[in-house]
Amino acid sequence: MNSSQVGSVIPSSGFLTRTMLPVTLPWHKMMQIAELGPGTGVFTRHIQRNRSSGSRLYLFEKNETFRKQLARRFPELPLFDDALRLREIVQKTGHPFDLIVSGLPFANFPYELKEELFGTICDALADNGTFVAFQYTLLLKPHFKMHFPAMDTGYTWMNIPPAWVFKCKKTLH
Repeated sequence: MNSSQVGSVIPSSGFLTRTMLPVTLPWHKMMQIAELGPGTGVFTRHIQRNRSSGSRLYLFEKNETFRKQLARRFPELPLFDDALRLREIVQKTGHPFDLIVSGLPFANFPYELKEELFGTICDALADNGTFVAFQYTLLLKPHFKMHFPAMDTGYTWMNIPPAWVFKCKKTLH
């Protein structure tokens, strides 16, 4: 398993899940949802429980071991090997994503890949869409802010390791 592809060896806690994806989200309005780097499927399970029955959830997982596990656990969900394919899904469905959830370890990625991912996420997100991601450091806050000027930052100690949560809104230029 490539360590640059994995953010943590311990699955995310329920506290982190509820910080990132509170039940107060307007789930009924989210028709197209993507999860980037679902890993073991902790957020996936939560999204599955809360999303509306008419919505679509797409998973993007680079790690082959996790992809096989996810395919077994969630056989009904489309599963892709690269988050850079977000635009492709938008083109195929004709619908941008209302919610993009990320467990990607951006701090582990080279600058060029981070830029490409942030650009892809921005392009694939609906005008009123939300991008929510967690990181184990605040070092990337300026990077998030550069791409998503409308951003709230949260934190949870109740995760191993503790995590920062970035809730970003796409702004129109």
